[in-house]
Amino acid sequence: MSILLTAACTSQQHDKTSGPQAPGPEIDADQGGAYGWHKAMAVGTRFTDGLIHLELSGSSTSPLTIISVTPLMDGGPALRVLGFRVRVIPEMLPKNSKFGWFEFVGGFPPKESYATGGVAAEGFQVPATNGDDSKSVEFQIGYEVVAAGISNRTGVEVIYEYEGVRKRVIIPSHLTICAPANAPCQAQD
Repeated sequence: MSILLTAACTSQQHDKTSGPQAPGPEIDADQGGAYGWHKAMAVGTRFTDGLIHLELSGSSTSPLTIISVTPLMDGGPALRVLGFRVRVIPEMLPKNSKFGWFEFVGGFPPKESYATGGVAAEGFQVPATNGDDSKSVEFQIGYEVVAAGISNRTGVEVIYEYEGVRKRVIIPSHLTICAPANAPCQAQD
């Protein structure tokens, strides 16, 4: 009987240590602190939030593969997630565009010329930076306002694989959406 208990404990310990690890030198340790925005919107509004960026360091010598993107939502009733897009800045910016990261555009996926160029996030390979520390990954999340109330996002979890190791990073981008459009709205903690 004690053999079974030992095996169960060993299995549980293994599960805890086999989860994603903390980011390594491939990600810039200084992500710039928490940032975000808030707004009241009408029920039925669809939009894309592009103010979600992951700063890469120049230290990556291998591709980084996006496994999953998860907005950390509070369960409020106002928002439904429509999907995710990703683009590497500056390589995937549209022609004649110099900047990425936009706060808000209507619809999803975005159709505004400066916001296009994103691709499906899951399985996307971010090329190695090989010494270039000016690159970042922009995540675009599509939402629909589905009910009156408030929904709050406290960050965005990204699971990625780098050199065969799964890692987890939280992008400190927050979002508060209130509905209907005339509702008072302030950023939530």
